[in-house]
Amino acid sequence: MNFKLRPLAGFVLAAHHGSFSIAANALAMTPPAFSQMIRELESVLGVQLFERTTRRVTLSEAGRQMLAMVEHPLDDLEDAWRYMRDIAGGKRGRIVFTSLPSVAFGLATATLARFKTHHPEITVRLIEEADMTLLERVLLREVDFGIGTLPMANPELNFRELLRDELIAVVPAGHALTKTRQRATWEELARQSLVLLPRQSITRNLSERGFAAAGINVEPAYEVANMVTALGMVRAGLGITFMPSMVLRELNMKNLKAVPLTHPAPERVIGIIRRIDRPLSPASHTFIELLFDETREWATSGTGQNVAEKRGKSRA
Repeated sequence: MNFKLRPLAGFVLAAHHGSFSIAANALAMTPPAFSQMIRELESVLGVQLFERTTRRVTLSEAGRQMLAMVEHPLDDLEDAWRYMRDIAGGKRGRIVFTSLPSVAFGLATATLARFKTHHPEITVRLIEEADMTLLERVLLREVDFGIGTLPMANPELNFRELLRDELIAVVPAGHALTKTRQRATWEELARQSLVLLPRQSITRNLSERGFAAAGINVEPAYEVANMVTALGMVRAGLGITFMPSMVLRELNMKNLKAVPLTHPAPERVIGIIRRIDRPLSPASHTFIELLFDETREWATSGTGQNVAEKRGKSRA
């Protein structure tokens, strides 16, 4: 077969309008060039598609059969072309990404809400994961990208820094640590009952690194599975806990106080993680750039204790 799309599209236009000149104009062709194109199509097919008069062209019997067979496939091709153009332009598509929970319930959720407002035709799937599982999903190509930390360089992965997040202590409002100085020392913290997250969490890892750097070995009084439980126990006066500073703006800090830690406070570097050999789709690229915009807005709108206190008062 030697079919080309343009002659077939011209054939359908001429069939609908009953005019070569109107069809030629729609294709930005001169009437003589259009007529020659139709003659070449008829030559390829070996049949006459139109019955021509000086005033009008009408479909022959073969032309009517041809129109019935090619009209809908051409429409489907046009729909496919438009769909692919939308994908290329970032207007359609599908994004699957994984994120640390501390990023997912705040920053990533806010970004997702903005993204869906402007790109409702793009499907987005978010999977919350801890760091090691997150990296595994990226490496196995189960997701387009991840939002997390990269403990060590990997030749298969690209890391683009998004933000740096400092660890802080959370204590009951009125606790002695809120009155003595601006920053708490690890020695002071070690004398408290500690409410810590599981060992596989980054927050737990950062706190243990802080104690280790100060030469202190500690064991938690309580080990809990999630941040909400930890804050509830602190609020009940059972101890103190540690949180990444970025999550305070999304948590209920009623009757709680965030206390900065002695420099250098442990911090985590969060970024976009993807396989080097897997280019980002236009939709993924658009989402990530919006995520960076949202991060910059968070940085300028206030973070840490001020935001936490406002949240606590608003939820009281």
